[in-house]
Amino acid sequence: SDDQLQLCLESGDVDIKASSFTHALFISAGTDPVATIHHAFRSVRNHLKTFRLRHEKKLPGIVDCFGWCTWDAFYQEVTQEGVEAGIQSLAGGGTPPKFVIIDDGWQSVGGDDKNSNSLQRLTGIKENAKFQKKEEPELGIKNIVEIAKKKHSVKNVYVWHAITGYWGGVRPGVKEMEEYGSVMKYPNVSSGVTENEPTWKVDPLAVQGLGLVNPKKVFTFYDQLHSYLASAGVDGVKVDVQCILETLGAGLGGRVELTRNYHQALDASISRNFPDNGCIACMSHNTDALYCSKQTAVVRASDDFYPRDPVSHTIHVASVAYNSVFLGEIMLPDWDMFHSLHPVAEYHASARAISGGPLYVSDAPGEHDFDLLR
Repeated sequence: SDDQLQLCLESGDVDIKASSFTHALFISAGTDPVATIHHAFRSVRNHLKTFRLRHEKKLPGIVDCFGWCTWDAFYQEVTQEGVEAGIQSLAGGGTPPKFVIIDDGWQSVGGDDKNSNSLQRLTGIKENAKFQKKEEPELGIKNIVEIAKKKHSVKNVYVWHAITGYWGGVRPGVKEMEEYGSVMKYPNVSSGVTENEPTWKVDPLAVQGLGLVNPKKVFTFYDQLHSYLASAGVDGVKVDVQCILETLGAGLGGRVELTRNYHQALDASISRNFPDNGCIACMSHNTDALYCSKQTAVVRASDDFYPRDPVSHTIHVASVAYNSVFLGEIMLPDWDMFHSLHPVAEYHASARAISGGPLYVSDAPGEHDFDLLR
């Protein structure tokens, strides 16, 4: 009836049902918001035993260095020549980056053969042709990593990948990827999400689906990807699109079970292949991901930096500031990259300087404010 409150609980899998549950909501109260949140997280950690707090984790070395990310400099058109140009450009003005993130654009991906507008999916572990040296293609991404480290004294190189491999997952039916058991899954979101985001119904993922690696084989997938990167000198990964897992739990035990399977596999692979705990969690604010975070120690605290959207900048900084109070108990908040040559560069730079997180720009080569960077 109208005067009754109904509580609906769902797992993301219609086959998973229960008549009782041991915990659903934790409430903590106090006069100091920071202390209250800290004590709340400590209590929840002790009860759930599924995650660890930030001070219990190893922070990677990038958090203490100035860095550069390729994303807003090149987007998906990044090449190894562009990576070197970006490093040289910053170094030439007296602000050499000590860590570099090669963002989206280095992987081997492809769409479905019959649809030119199809979602791109991962088709191989190794890099695409843009990251192969023409004279020695077998060198692969190792070539630009060696150039960055030996020629330009970069300490750490990270690369980007989605938690499902790529935006559209791993493409089924590709011989090189068969062992991962990828099958097409179609994201299922709640009515609340579709009401708030009506365009989700026509989102490419909702319409075309995602090639999801079998959860029982996802450690093998991560381990082979990461071991290849580690053998090329890569020190860590930025693991993006993590929240998509909460929409794919049907038939797999629900969203919590699927998320834990993937994160346990990710943690194990990071531990094996990147001894500095080289991992940045991105698009990962869903609670299922946060409450199974035992190892990852750095988390993007916001939506992207949008250089061409004037309205976004105060929203960005306000969001990361508020989010950091919550997220900072589990991981070190990363306030994202920014442009040093930009109308609100001082605003973004000053925010990053006090954030406590990694500080890096995404300047295109030749487009810097060196006074601000220094």
